[in-house]
Amino acid sequence: MLTPFDKQRRLQTSKDFLELAGDNIDEICDRIVTVDETWVCQYDPESKQESMQWTKKGERPPKKFKVQKSASKLMATIFWDSEGVLLNDYLPKGTTMNGQYYANLLAQAREAVVQKRRGKLSRGVLFLQDNASVHTARVSRQALKDTGFSEIDHPPTAQI
Repeated sequence: MLTPFDKQRRLQTSKDFLELAGDNIDEICDRIVTVDETWVCQYDPESKQESMQWTKKGERPPKKFKVQKSASKLMATIFWDSEGVLLNDYLPKGTTMNGQYYANLLAQAREAVVQKRRGKLSRGVLFLQDNASVHTARVSRQALKDTGFSEIDHPPTAQI
């Protein structure tokens, strides 16, 4: 549940964004780059054709065992803007998402903006991310400054 302070902060953040946008909402929205992470389950079921087996006439086919659907999972980090995806990253197995890893992703995201969205950097990128601990780590904050992106305030969500 949001505290009165959190509610006030959200209201102020919304007012600040509306003031920033003014009459240029389309131009402002075109400048936004967003990032989010999600878990992707890897599951590659056999097709009907692949799972077929020869049997003798009148013989029952062998029992098939259910495969666990989430054989493994990867963390995907996606950066995108109003035109589409800028960068996909899949955290290698055995690697932990930490401030340094995320800082490297920010540098890659900046390069993706330069390569895929000519002129966007010079217009000023407005960067939106949540308050995950890797986003607020000291090394990540410095990397964000190094990109030249301006961060859009994102108040914390309610704790459930």
